Amino acid sequence: MRASLPALLLLLGAAMTPATARAEAPDGSGTLAAIARRGVLRVGMYPSLAPFVAAGADADELRRLSHAASPLQHATDGRAVAGFDVDLAAAAAHALDARLEIVLVARFDDLLPGLAAGRYDVVMSGLTRTLARARTVAFSDPYFASGLQVLTRPNARFATLASLAAAHAAVAVRAGTTAESFARTTLAGVTVRALATDAAVFAAVDRGDTDAAVIDYISARDAEVRGRVRAPLQALEDRRFTVEHFAFAVRQGDGDWLGWLNLMLRESKASGEFHAIAARYNAWFRSER
Repeated sequence: MRASLPALLLLLGAAMTPATARAEAPDGSGTLAAIARRGVLRVGMYPSLAPFVAAGADADELRRLSHAASPLQHATDGRAVAGFDVDLAAAAAHALDARLEIVLVARFDDLLPGLAAGRYDVVMSGLTRTLARARTVAFSDPYFASGLQVLTRPNARFATLASLAAAHAAVAVRAGTTAESFARTTLAGVTVRALATDAAVFAAVDRGDTDAAVIDYISARDAEVRGRVRAPLQALEDRRFTVEHFAFAVRQGDGDWLGWLNLMLRESKASGEFHAIAARYNAWFRSER
C-alpha cells in the first residue's frame, strides 16, 4: 500500500545528500556503524496494511488469526505490534545483534519524511517501490509482489474497466495511494472518491455509495480473512491490473546499509527463515510471496 509523494516531500528529498544520510556517523561509516554504536535498529512503520503491520487490538487479532508464535513486539509508544514486516524487522535486528525499536507514524505519508529526518534507519511497512519515491529514497530488493484490483458488487452492471470509465462510475479509493493514482489516470472519466481508510472504501461499496473500489489485493484479502466485508465483492475482469513490489526504504547515499539489507533478504530466503516467517500469514498470502 503505497501513498503518492506530496510536492513538499519531493522538495525535502531533493535537498538530501549522502552527507545527510551519514550525519549520524561522524566517522562517515553510515547507518551500519550507527546501529552498532547504539545497539538499536530503529524501524519506521505505519500500522494500516495487515498482515504486514498491525498495532494495538488489530495486532492481537492478527496474531490470533495467524497463530503467531513469535515474541510479541511493542512500539516506542507502547502499543503492541505484529505482522510480516514486524517479524522481518525482528530477524534483521537479531542478525545485527541489536535491539529492535519500532517507531509508528500517524499517517502513511509521514513514513518517508520521518526517514529523511533521521527518526529511524529504515522503513519496513508494506511500501511499494516507485520511480517517484526512488527520487528521494533508496529501495532494497523487493520481497513481496501485490497489485491493484477493481472490486464491484456481483450484481453490478460493469464487466470491464472500459465499461466503468464509459459510465463515469463512482469509484472509491484510499486517499494518497497508488490506487488513487491509478483511478485518476487509467480510469479517466470516473468520479473518484478518495477516502481516509480501507474500511471506509469497503463501506462505501457495501452501502452502494460507489460503483466500485480500487484497492490493493492484500487489503482486499485482509478484509476477507477478517470478515470485514458485509457484501461479497468480485474482482473486475478477475485479475489484478498492476504489479506492485514491496521493498524496504533507506536514505540515499548509504550503500553499505542498503547492501546489508539486500544480503539479509537473500540469506534469509536461502536459509528458509524468510519462508518460515511468511508461512505464518498463508491465510493472506496463499501463493503470492
